[in-house]
Amino acid sequence: MFYRFTVTLSLICLIFIAGCSALFSEQEWSENYALMEGVQATSPQMIDGKMNTVGETTFPASTEGFMGANAASQVVITLPEKKVIRRIVIHSDNLSAFDIYADKGSIAVEADWQLIKDVKSVKQSPFQISLLIPYPTDRIRLRVLGTKDDALLNRRQRARSAGRGWNTGNRRAAAKIREIELYGYKTAEQVEAEEASENREKELDDLLDLE
Repeated sequence: MFYRFTVTLSLICLIFIAGCSALFSEQEWSENYALMEGVQATSPQMIDGKMNTVGETTFPASTEGFMGANAASQVVITLPEKKVIRRIVIHSDNLSAFDIYADKGSIAVEADWQLIKDVKSVKQSPFQISLLIPYPTDRIRLRVLGTKDDALLNRRQRARSAGRGWNTGNRRAAAKIREIELYGYKTAEQVEAEEASENREKELDDLLDLE
């Protein structure tokens, strides 16, 4: 009786451990969603897959002006279908602070933006962000809160004002971004398909080696 209980308990433990291992095993990243066919961005250079092209964030037209502080510039990326995004990689030479919003897709409003990440300081490029968005989205907005060029821009504008008091508010420069990458997790079906393809290629290579 004790032996049976011990065996049963051991089997339960093994199943539990195997389940936990599968649950917490490292997920494989999907392809870069930003390079999918049909993806659009307010600055297309940021999603063309080329590091030698640089796009600039744009300021909302309603906030453009010459007096005082300006609003944050931004870039909006629109996917052809909703995806659960788990990681964002940003390649930028001057971005220093930003936040990211995802569109929840409410039918009541045109854009139901929800803040999903607030980054106070960018120390390196590329900069990687891990996300836990609980819902799929087809639109991501990056809003620029600071760049390395802001101080120079403000000094130049204060010099232009020559103490006359106009155009002396804090201004933000546009962010210069080479590429924005969006990733989710591969599905089990995608992993199985890739493994099957790799096995077929290996079998073919083995056959060619025998000839």
